[in-house]
Amino acid sequence: MIYFDYGATTPIDDEVLNSYIKTQKQFFANTSSMHKLGQITKQVLEQATKETLDVLGLSNHHLVYTSNATEANNLAIYGIAHRYLLSEGLKWRLITTKMEHPSVYEVFKALEQEGYDVIYLDVSAEGTIDLEQFRQALNKQTVLVSIMWVNNIVGSIQPIKEVLNLLEQYPKATFHMDAVQGLCKVQADFDFNKVDLFTMSTHKIYGPKGVGFLAYRSPIRLTKRLYGSQAQDGIKPGTLDLALAVATCKALKIYYPKTKEHYQQVQALNNYLRSGLANLPMIHINSPKTAVPYILSIALPSVNAETLLHALEALDIYVSAGSACHSKERKPERTVMAMTNSLELATSTIRISLSHLSTKNEIDQLLLALKDICHV
Repeated sequence: MIYFDYGATTPIDDEVLNSYIKTQKQFFANTSSMHKLGQITKQVLEQATKETLDVLGLSNHHLVYTSNATEANNLAIYGIAHRYLLSEGLKWRLITTKMEHPSVYEVFKALEQEGYDVIYLDVSAEGTIDLEQFRQALNKQTVLVSIMWVNNIVGSIQPIKEVLNLLEQYPKATFHMDAVQGLCKVQADFDFNKVDLFTMSTHKIYGPKGVGFLAYRSPIRLTKRLYGSQAQDGIKPGTLDLALAVATCKALKIYYPKTKEHYQQVQALNNYLRSGLANLPMIHINSPKTAVPYILSIALPSVNAETLLHALEALDIYVSAGSACHSKERKPERTVMAMTNSLELATSTIRISLSHLSTKNEIDQLLLALKDICHV
């Protein structure tokens, strides 16, 4: 089995799994309970949260543990947008891009239906926004900007540092960043402490599924989307799975310090893969050379993406045909359409996502398989 779908999920690390099992067995009491066992588990949660914030160098953020990044993105975006009520003659402006993850893009589509003035920034052939277009889109009614750090389809990196600099002139505008494909994969050239809200997903960094978090900066207040207890400031009410929070902390403590080391390792693999693909001229590479090395989006224009995916699957090689969250919809890949305006490329795109666990031998087998498919 050759796995090239690390962008969809990663295998859980043994240390992370052991921390999860140990915590689940030893600290099973409800963190909201007032008795001693409950207070002990609460202390474990507080310590895990503190260590997570420390690893990321965050000095003024709160964490809300969620079931996944999709939930975290929804809570963040609705939580800010719904603070600003719509009234006749006044439309609050929201800004995002045409290549966001569905858990962001679809929320903005819904808010647009509610009456908000939503601007969808164009992206270049390199998969990045035009900062001048962004600057012109900003106005005094702008209350929320959401731009992902690293794109999940092609791996392009957005100029977050420059975005933050431009937003300094608009204090009313809150900035949200989907950090799912960036955290533990690329070193930030910006200060996380300046990011108002960001989200992550633990299973993308060799942790368990079913957990992620929303980090939000003080003194930001979020409008409630869910109702129930006052757990987690009432933003995500309900019983929290302490073991998942501890496992998230453990995964970050292991993999965040290795960001640079793993980046360099995967960059060498990505270069090797690109060199091999250069010998297959019928394959189009969507990912720009400046993309993170973990993601390489390619298209074989004469072959439908699903057909190509299953042809590789028959050889025990596993890739994806876009975001795993939307892979069953069989629509043209929105990110590739935004970059290329080519329906042919957008319907024939697959994503190869690498890891520090990947090997040159695996890449050789992928290249051989693609060569055979191209010549069928």
